[in-house]
Amino acid sequence: MTDRGPGRGTGSSRGVEGANVLKIEVAELGLSAIDALEVDALAVFVGPERPLQGFAGYADWRMCGAISRSIRSGFFRGGADEALLLPSGGRLRAGRIFCFGVPDAPLSAEGFLRAARGACEAMARAGSEEFATCLPPFEGELALAARLWLEAALVRPVSRQVILGELRTLQRELSAARAERGADVEVVVPPARVEMPSRGRALPHLGAVIR
Repeated sequence: MTDRGPGRGTGSSRGVEGANVLKIEVAELGLSAIDALEVDALAVFVGPERPLQGFAGYADWRMCGAISRSIRSGFFRGGADEALLLPSGGRLRAGRIFCFGVPDAPLSAEGFLRAARGACEAMARAGSEEFATCLPPFEGELALAARLWLEAALVRPVSRQVILGELRTLQRELSAARAERGADVEVVVPPARVEMPSRGRALPHLGAVIR
C-alpha cells in the first residue's frame, strides 16, 4: 500500500526553535550503513536521475525497486513539492520510507532550503522521532548546505537525525554551522561496531602453544 503524502500525525515539534537539543549523527553513505540504521523512517530526496542515484538508489535497491516502480507507473513523478510514502515491509529496519521530489537538482540555495524545510516539517508532522536522510543535491558548497539544513531542521526538530554522506566532511561542516548559529544541536559520529571473535577464535587458553 502506498500513500501520496506523509500521514498527518501529532508531529514531533517541541515548540520554538532551539527549545530542545537536536542530535545529528553522521555516517558514511553505503548499503552497510543503511542496513545498520536504527531509525523509524527514511527521508529520501528523489532527483531527476534515472536510474536513481545515491541514497535514493540504495533505498530503492533495498526496497526491491519499489520507488522506481512508482515512478515508472506515474504514481510518483518526483515533482517539486511531491511526496510519496512507502512501507518498508521489513526490508529495512525503518518502517516507513518518505520520498520527496527534487526535479531541478542541483538546487539553488533557495531551492535547497525549501526542499529541506518541506522534508523536515513533513517528517515531524508524520510523527517521526528519528529519521535518516542524505542532504538534497546542492549546486553550492557543503558549508552553506549545512547551515541551510540546520535552519530547516530547527523549525520543527525531531529527537535525532542521521545524515549520510562523506562522514568527516559532514561532521566538520555541520559542527561549524552549529557553532555559528549557537544552536542546541549535538553533532556526533557513532562509534564503529567491532565484531568480537567467536569463542573458538578467542584468545588461546593457558598453556597453549602459539605458532
